[in-house]
Amino acid sequence: MNRHEFKNRQDLFSKKSKPKSSTASEAQKIQKSLLKTQHLLKNELNRVSNITTAIEEDGNILQQTMDTQKSLNTKNAQRALTALQRAQAHEKRVLNASILVFVVVVLYIMWSRVLYKFDLISVVLDWIV
Repeated sequence: MNRHEFKNRQDLFSKKSKPKSSTASEAQKIQKSLLKTQHLLKNELNRVSNITTAIEEDGNILQQTMDTQKSLNTKNAQRALTALQRAQAHEKRVLNASILVFVVVVLYIMWSRVLYKFDLISVVLDWIV
């Protein structure tokens, strides 16, 4: 509180009796002071309201940014999962092909070394037929 306001305050609350003209001027001073106070309070209320609006807008922007980030992370995770599933399917096909080649090679070796050499093919065919 500055010196001028302090003096006005002391004048307002002093118990000296004053003439009516002095009382009227004091009432006008009080009214001006109250109007200034009202004006200051309105300005502060507007300022606080503007700040609140700005904070809400910033919060909305942050929420939108977070939602966008989450959706991007989800899309990236889905792409990675799809790539892993494709790689797993490819590895399964390669493994199955390898097993098939192994079985064919084993059968060929059995055919050329055992069945053909000892003429067991005719025995096996006679047994089957």
